[in-house]
Amino acid sequence: MKRQLKKFGVDDETLERYKDLFAAINQAYKEFDDDVHHLENVLEVNSKELFVANKKLKEENLSKSREALVLSDKLDKVMDNVTDIIFELDGEGNFTYLNTAWEKYGEESPEESIGKNYMSFADRIEYFDSKAFQKIDQRNFTSFKTVYSRRNSQGKLLWWEMSVKLLTKASGKVDGAIGSLVDVTSLKETQEQLIKASEVKGRFLSTMSHEIRTPLNAVIAISNILLMQNPKESQMENLQALKFSSKHLLNLINDILDYNKMLSGNLTFSNVPFNFRFTIDGIIKAFTYTAKEKGLELEVNISDSVPEGLIGDHTRLSQVLSNLIGNAIKFTNTGRVTLAIACIHKGQDNCQLSFEVADTGIGIAEDKLEYIFERFTQAEEDTSLRFGGTGLGLAISKKIVNLLNSEINVESQQGIGTRFWFDLNYEIVQKQSLVELDSSVEKTFDLTGIKLLVVDDNEMNIAVIEQFFRKWNIEYDTASNGKEALDMIQASEYSLVLMDLRMPIMDGYTAVRKLRALGGEYMELPVIALSASVSIDVMQKVKDVGMNDYLCKPFDPEDLYAKISAQALRPALMRVAQKAKS
Repeated sequence: MKRQLKKFGVDDETLERYKDLFAAINQAYKEFDDDVHHLENVLEVNSKELFVANKKLKEENLSKSREALVLSDKLDKVMDNVTDIIFELDGEGNFTYLNTAWEKYGEESPEESIGKNYMSFADRIEYFDSKAFQKIDQRNFTSFKTVYSRRNSQGKLLWWEMSVKLLTKASGKVDGAIGSLVDVTSLKETQEQLIKASEVKGRFLSTMSHEIRTPLNAVIAISNILLMQNPKESQMENLQALKFSSKHLLNLINDILDYNKMLSGNLTFSNVPFNFRFTIDGIIKAFTYTAKEKGLELEVNISDSVPEGLIGDHTRLSQVLSNLIGNAIKFTNTGRVTLAIACIHKGQDNCQLSFEVADTGIGIAEDKLEYIFERFTQAEEDTSLRFGGTGLGLAISKKIVNLLNSEINVESQQGIGTRFWFDLNYEIVQKQSLVELDSSVEKTFDLTGIKLLVVDDNEMNIAVIEQFFRKWNIEYDTASNGKEALDMIQASEYSLVLMDLRMPIMDGYTAVRKLRALGGEYMELPVIALSASVSIDVMQKVKDVGMNDYLCKPFDPEDLYAKISAQALRPALMRVAQKAKS
């Protein structure tokens, strides 16, 4: 700095005077140079580290890009090997992704279809849920499934199950959708085959039931008629055996039909008032002869607190108890079979009853107890050979009790005996209505003044019914088919028509449909269907064509009497009621 100042004419005296200042400035320059040098060294080191880091980052990014490409390739291969169609739609409903399975749907490759709207592939659709497709169109869903059918270019009908999930942005705006199409044609065809097989099975069971019940109706009815004619004691035993055997056969048929109803979910229950003690008495009487024949005591213990009149399904109760008592007698060679009934809880309008059936029979092995309620299963392999039976009774009984919100329990010891028990809830019939349920009073079977038309092509059925009609003082005519019945109804006046359903020339359904179409008084003429078929479809069809009631063959004479008297008197009671109103 001194040299520079001398060049500009500054003398030595002046320079000496400011030497300290010049020294400070000089030192500052020196320190600045040192700092610059240091910074340059630091910058050089950092530059090298940054270079290394940058190089490493580039290598890592390259590696990850390669991995991403490999992963993407693998994912594409996986998606292309998926047999179901995978698709993605944008917010406008245009395809943005399709896997190669898409080629099964139509005639285009995924590449050709991407960018097109999904609705452009809705051609040839024959069945679809319009609401489901509207959801896609309006983007009004989160996720859903639907099934539709579409014919391919070869004309084959294919069924597809479509699953769709909506995609949205963070803002809530629809960003598109992803979904799948699964070919369910085989499943649909299998379902249709199963439905057809079930219908064939149902028709077969209905036909077999009808064909077996028709002659069985005659056997049971004739045994009832003969028992009503004060037979000799020696004849009584034979008639009781005949009646029991025929009813046993009927029970086997009913078990098979009820099991079929169970499988189809059509097992029905009634809820009507009934005389409880009379129902139990009827069950016991049905087994008294068999128990006596085997030398067994058949005991009944009913607690005094059990109400006399109850509301429920007495037929299903009889079915369960008959199965349990029948099994107990079947598997007991000496000793007794006991039915015990007690009242666990009794309120003003309802009660809970306990039922127990115990025997001193052969018993059941402990390891077999869990299997006895399974269908077609018995405790031992030779049980059906030694004792008979279908192996359905306990399975049906368990299902009935389950549907009545209870459970059958069992305990047994081999060589000592078996005990079954369960509880059921019932409504109580009030005292003022008990007289209507009193079945202990001897009934007077007399229907004098009633004229019926019996329509049946089976001469044996008519011969059986005629026996009852003579005893009940009923006037009647007969017809062998629906066409003949229609002519006779229009030519004469009848109180009621008993109509068989299966007949040549014109069946019962057609005849009643034509009868109701005549209008006027023919709309009010009571018609009771009389058939050996017990299917739910038949009962519904009977109701649909305009019949008033239904009675299944084989029938109890008292049931026939009750239905005839109720329906034949109904028009007269209605006329009385109308006159009272006017």
